[in-house]
Amino acid sequence: MQPIKLTIPGAYWDSQIYSGCLYLFGLSGDILTLDWDRLSEKLRIEDNLHLAVGIAFERNDLLYDPMYELLFQDTEIKGIMEEKFSRLSTMDLMVSDRQFNDMQLGRQDNRFPFPHTDSQIYGRNIYISAHSGVYRATCNKKNKYPVSTRPEKKWDVSVLALSAWYDSLALAAGDQGLFEMNLDATGPSFGKEVAKHLSTSNCVDCNWAFYSIYGSSHLGPGYLAAFEKTYKKQNGHRLSERRFKSLISESSIFKEGGYSWGGQDKLYQAQSGRVHIVRYHPWREFSEQFQDLGVIDLAPWKGDVVSGGVASFGVVIECENAIVVLPSEGAPITFPGEPVNWRVFPRSKHYQNQLHIIYDDRMEIISFSHDYFVNQQEKRAGIEVYQFHRGDTDVDDITSQRIQRAATG
Repeated sequence: MQPIKLTIPGAYWDSQIYSGCLYLFGLSGDILTLDWDRLSEKLRIEDNLHLAVGIAFERNDLLYDPMYELLFQDTEIKGIMEEKFSRLSTMDLMVSDRQFNDMQLGRQDNRFPFPHTDSQIYGRNIYISAHSGVYRATCNKKNKYPVSTRPEKKWDVSVLALSAWYDSLALAAGDQGLFEMNLDATGPSFGKEVAKHLSTSNCVDCNWAFYSIYGSSHLGPGYLAAFEKTYKKQNGHRLSERRFKSLISESSIFKEGGYSWGGQDKLYQAQSGRVHIVRYHPWREFSEQFQDLGVIDLAPWKGDVVSGGVASFGVVIECENAIVVLPSEGAPITFPGEPVNWRVFPRSKHYQNQLHIIYDDRMEIISFSHDYFVNQQEKRAGIEVYQFHRGDTDVDDITSQRIQRAATG
């Protein structure tokens, strides 16, 4: 099944989508906020396609929800949805200037450092990393300015990438290594702008793999900052907490060197035109934590791997000459050209099926609909989307992930 593409003309640097809002960081130094929940009603499409558009771009969680799983196991209903997604994939969907203006909730000056290196929204706060440090601002579409005009500087160290989860902010700080900052407003470190140093090895990107953090590097080996989950009783409740265990080098995971990255249950390494895939089981004994899932070849013309990301629909690989998606089912999908920026939203509740690619004159939002109908436990590419009724994984971990997804929109 081919993905569905929606184009938004304009010159942008970055994008975020959260809780019914699309935030666009313009190259002219502004932040535009769109009412994303109104997209399906604004697009000029046939009436019988509005539901499919809504699922594709506004509420991808509906088809993943166990409440609807039995409904979509019906072959007739499944066939109807697949046919609608297929029709949408052949259309040239675009947000016109008029539709853009009708959806606009706010246009404001960008008070963050520009251009920033990375961004993420977590718990109704937007975090921005830059060479001058890390910044935080609240975001609420009900306010006059959807993004607070008074960003707070949280840290003075130059940061290349960040990733929030478990009330913590993972920070890739280049030659200074990998850090973690506590975001818990009731915790002892709140307001102190203190980050824990996890590794002094070079780190240019970081992503969460369950309760651990994977650090990526082009200058040295990637590594997993491995944590374990422990439990304690407090006021009659069983509470979990993370405890740092050790750093695990990529050579212990993949048995060779290359550029590596990871997310949740999948870890990847690119080396000599091949992508090596490993499934991560953090709750098992160490000898059984890393399960080899084989390799996938990349076409030589696409060039060396620049960066990578993992989403539910597959693995995204930025090469020198194209962005390549290895989907959870089907052949690789290639988006030629060099982007200004791109991102996925693997921990989002409503938008985990989206890939945002920004080019010089437009932004393309790519919606992948195939993964709804894929056996989640057998796929090699992409994060397994867990369901409560499955009994083969750590149930406490699954519950925690669902809670954290709610925090990330």
